[in-house]
Amino acid sequence: MKDKSILEGVLLEMERQDRNMTMVEFNIHPDMVVMNYVYDAHETVGDVHKKRHDHDPEIMDHETFAGLKDKLYENNVPFRERRDDFI
Repeated sequence: MKDKSILEGVLLEMERQDRNMTMVEFNIHPDMVVMNYVYDAHETVGDVHKKRHDHDPEIMDHETFAGLKDKLYENNVPFRERRDDFI
């Protein structure tokens, strides 16, 4: 069920006119998955002196990630997966 609510948030964020979300990025850790929204860095809409607040990351378990991944494919939402090893 949580994957459905996350998907709804992603689709709403993609429709926004004040910023351009280009994709979703998943940072996969052994015990959790962190989803970040990725925006177009060259965007110049709005007041240049006011810092834009992007959407906060979503933290989920691997089961939720698997369900969400299928829904992202179905809705043609671009995403990438990262499995960085930090020392």
